[in-house]
Amino acid sequence: MSIFKNFYDIQIHFSNALGTKIVNEDGVKLGKLCDFFVDYEEVYPLVLAVQFKRSGQSFYISWNDIIEYSHKKIIVKNNSFHGRSRTYPKATTNKVITPILANQFIGDTVEYPPLGKIVLDRQIVDTAGKKVVRVNDIQMIKAGSNLRVTHAAIGLRSMMRRLGYEPAIDKIVGMVRPKSKYLSSETLINWKYVHAIPNKSIQSSVKLNLSNEDIKELHPADLADILEDLDSHGREIIFNNLDAKTAAETLSEVDDELQATLLKNEDPERAADIIEEMDTDDAADILNEIGGQRAEDIISRIEDDEILEEIQELLVYQENTAGGLMSTEYLYVNKNDTKVDILEKIQEEHEDLETVYAIYVVDSDHKLIGHCSLRQLITQKENIQVGEIMNTKDIKTLKPDAHWKEVASFMSKYNLIYTPVIDESNELLGMISIDDLLPWLLNER
Repeated sequence: MSIFKNFYDIQIHFSNALGTKIVNEDGVKLGKLCDFFVDYEEVYPLVLAVQFKRSGQSFYISWNDIIEYSHKKIIVKNNSFHGRSRTYPKATTNKVITPILANQFIGDTVEYPPLGKIVLDRQIVDTAGKKVVRVNDIQMIKAGSNLRVTHAAIGLRSMMRRLGYEPAIDKIVGMVRPKSKYLSSETLINWKYVHAIPNKSIQSSVKLNLSNEDIKELHPADLADILEDLDSHGREIIFNNLDAKTAAETLSEVDDELQATLLKNEDPERAADIIEEMDTDDAADILNEIGGQRAEDIISRIEDDEILEEIQELLVYQENTAGGLMSTEYLYVNKNDTKVDILEKIQEEHEDLETVYAIYVVDSDHKLIGHCSLRQLITQKENIQVGEIMNTKDIKTLKPDAHWKEVASFMSKYNLIYTPVIDESNELLGMISIDDLLPWLLNER
C-alpha cells in the first residue's frame, strides 16, 4: 500500500517538499523537512531517510518509518528512531550499478551527506551536454511506496519554483500566453548524467572519482570548457583527479590565463608528470608563465632527459618569437633514408610528433639540407632515398628571434602550414605550425 496521500501526483519537487511539517501518529510535531538522504549508489537514487531540524539540531528518520507523505504533512511511526546527525550511514550492501555520483562515495566514506547540500543551488557537470550548470531543483518520482531521484532541474521554471514564485508566474503567463512552452515544459538533466562538484564545506564527505566512463571519455576540449566554467575550487577538484596524460591534453585546450594557474597548484612531481605528456612548446610556454622557483621545482622533477633538454632549449626564447612558438617534436631524417625507413620511423614516433606531413632532411650536424612532403614520399617506389626527391632550393625558413607578427606575415605570404626554424649555422631547431600562431592571431595572448 502506498504511503502517498495523492498517488496520482507522481512527480515531487525538492523545493516544494522543503519545510513540510513532520509529526508522529499522535500528532506531535517533530520538526520540518529540510533535506533527503538517498542511496547515491543507484542510477536513480532511492530516498533512504528524511532530514529535519529541531531546536537547531539535525535529525533523520528512515523512510521505512514514514506512514503517510504529502506536501502538507509527513506522518511517522510513534516508535521511529530519530538519528541525531547531519549525515546518514552509508549502505553496506554491494551494488552492481555505480553511476557517476556514486563514485564520489567509494572508498573510506561511511556516511552520506544530504542530497540538497550536494546538488541544490550548486554547480554540476552535465556529462551529456558537456557543460557546467547550476541546479535550481531536484525532481523525484513516486515508485510504489518509495521515492526515487530522477532529474536535476536547471531551467527558468525551476528557478521560479525554487524562489516560491511559480504559482504567481504561472498565472501571469497563463493569462498572457496560455500556449507558452514555459507552462508545459521544463529543462531537466537525467540523473545518470549528473556529476556533482563538492564545495569546501563538504569536501571531507565527498570523494570525487573520475574513473567513470562518462567522464573519462569526454574530449579534452569539452573538459577544458567545463574547467573554465567552474569556480576555482571545483576546477581544482576536477583537474586534480585527471590522469597525467588526460590532464596534459586538457591543459593544452584551456585558456592561456588558466594554464599556469592549474599547474601551479599541483604538486611539483605531478606537475612534472603532466609536463612530460605535453608538447614541449606548450610546456615551455606554461613554465615561462609560472616562472621563478616554482617553475624550477617542476623542471627539476622531469625524468625524461630528452624532454628536459628540449624544454630548456625552448625556455631560452621569448614566448612571442619563432623560438618560443616552435615545437621541437618534428620529423627529421637523413638523406640516405629510404621510403621504407621513413614510414617505419613515422609508425614508431607518430604519437610524439607535431606532424608527419612535413619531413625535414638534415646532415650529420643536424643542419637542414632539404625537405619533402609525406604525399611526395608515399607516391614513390619503396627503395627510393629521400635525398633523391627532396627539395633543396629556396627552402622557406625563419630565425628563432623573429617576432610572431613577422612569422604570421611570412607564413601567409608563402601560404605555408609548417615552417622550419634554423639558427645562423643552418642547424634545424624546430618547426612552427599554423596552429601555433592561432592564439596570437585571435588575440588570445
